[in-house]
Amino acid sequence: MVRKMSDTWDKVMAMKTKDTRHKGVANNLTGDEAEVIAMTVDFFGGSARQTYADLMIPRYRIFDFLGMCVMGDRVGSEEATKVLVHSFLKSGGDVDKFIQDLRETDYDVDHKWEEIEL
Repeated sequence: MVRKMSDTWDKVMAMKTKDTRHKGVANNLTGDEAEVIAMTVDFFGGSARQTYADLMIPRYRIFDFLGMCVMGDRVGSEEATKVLVHSFLKSGGDVDKFIQDLRETDYDVDHKWEEIEL
């Protein structure tokens, strides 16, 4: 399923300038950091395998990866996409803060992510 461009996509892509976790066109996440993102996706019913592969093989930058998630069914779960996008925007596009937020916030209890429109 392909979605039309949304305000959410624009907000995610606007975070490109905030990304300090890349070298050239690739992210420089550690395996542990990519796993935090992938396990969040898994918890919310998406594909941890696809997420981990996207972040560790082509090493998409986080804003690009999330932009792809917003535009289509990249991770296989709308809920997972909303959680990731909410956390990323809440973190102001700072990848370190984003990963820390995913580690510390219980999005199974905190449902503010449900307000994200895809």
